[in-house]
Amino acid sequence: MNKSSFEMKLLQEISDLDFFVIRKPIASPEFWTEWQEKYGKAVISKIALKKILKTQKMDREKRATVRATIQAYDEILIYLERLKTTAFHLRGIYTGNTPNIETDEEDIDLDF
Repeated sequence: MNKSSFEMKLLQEISDLDFFVIRKPIASPEFWTEWQEKYGKAVISKIALKKILKTQKMDREKRATVRATIQAYDEILIYLERLKTTAFHLRGIYTGNTPNIETDEEDIDLDF
């Protein structure tokens, strides 16, 4: 991959992930609305990808792409959990809990 195609791929990845950036002020009620929307989309998207991975036949390259996408959703969920923790701390709420994010090694049991 040459430098130009790498830069184009990087810009595309950033553009795709930009949806998950929270733009509302962290101390505002609108923050929570936006946070819930983006957190829900990340969780549901990850579940859908895991279901596809378990139920569809695909070549090795496609499986690797799906797994990389699932890992990206794990990282998005960690980012959103950290924002939530920060928002709680600004309100003086300290839960002492660390984010409980499911990783690829864990399994989501779905009854479809």
